[in-house]
Amino acid sequence: MRSRVWVRLGVVLGTASVLVTACSAGKDDGASADDHKVTIASLMGAPDYSTIDYNAQQQQVEELVAECMANEGWEYIPVKYPDSGGAVEYTDEDEVARVSREGLGITYYLLYPASGEIPVDDPWANWVNPNDAYMESLSDAERTAYYVSLSGSGGVDGPVLYQTGVARLEGDAATVDKIVVDNGDGGCQREAYDAVSGDDITASAAYQEAIQGYYEELQQRFEADPRLVSANETWSACMKDAGYDYENQQAYYEGIYAELQKRTDEALGPDFYKDPMEGWTQQQIDDFYATATPEEVDALYDQSRNLTDDQRTQLEAILVDEIKVGLAEHTCSKELNDASQEINADVEQQYALEHEDELKVLAASLSSGD
Repeated sequence: MRSRVWVRLGVVLGTASVLVTACSAGKDDGASADDHKVTIASLMGAPDYSTIDYNAQQQQVEELVAECMANEGWEYIPVKYPDSGGAVEYTDEDEVARVSREGLGITYYLLYPASGEIPVDDPWANWVNPNDAYMESLSDAERTAYYVSLSGSGGVDGPVLYQTGVARLEGDAATVDKIVVDNGDGGCQREAYDAVSGDDITASAAYQEAIQGYYEELQQRFEADPRLVSANETWSACMKDAGYDYENQQAYYEGIYAELQKRTDEALGPDFYKDPMEGWTQQQIDDFYATATPEEVDALYDQSRNLTDDQRTQLEAILVDEIKVGLAEHTCSKELNDASQEINADVEQQYALEHEDELKVLAASLSSGD
């Protein structure tokens, strides 16, 4: 057993990242996607994400994590994650087939629960983290310190109290001379990611906080763009021709799901999701879990989920409505979705260029840590 564990403590670093949306369409005058290269992120110095080999980058991170953990006094094997075999193209025909089968997904899996168990070639099915055996060999206190070194104290439940610089573990008890609150710096994983990501300031929490207002203003401008307003009106007219009266997609999503879910809940009745242990004493619950097999636990919870003939008939009728409205929305949204991409790329470029100077000043400020 390890008699001393060194825990690195450092400054608090954010771990959030920014999602950058790539828009593919151009202006109405025949401009190509290459004409929409200027974005808020690009002016802030974000890298060209389309050129990054994320698999190679991840392996770099793992190698650096292993070095860092060794310096902390731990064993760590660089993790090689399963190869998913590359992205599988999901076509419009696939989406039509899915909606034709599942509708909006509200009742389908209640009617056909086994459909969610379709066997697939899952690269993660037999994958094992090579560090699991080592972690299992540690005591509870050692494992806690291991995770602090790996991920910072944010990886533990809440802030952790440690001595500045060092935490000593005697058996399973941590002894400290000076207590301070450490809110976590992300540990070796954060350090490794920062080293690999280089000067990408968009990977910091400070960037997201500073840039949020710009994206909120950009969204308002996008939604007010006359071209988008017109595209929404076309969408609404298309839906109305199909028998559905919604002003825009947001109203559709808020309205149709609530309506169909209400019908589903009414069809199932109040007892469908009732706790099967309702009325049991705590002792009865404890005794059951102490002796029941996993199959018996599943059977207990599944017994209230068996549909009656009447429930099935009602749900099948709702599924028909789900499919009908889902296919209508899919058809009507094609033109709107294409237009939205084009408009969004155009609006962001114009907005970014208008704010180019201040964005570059902000980027320089964040890079220098001011």
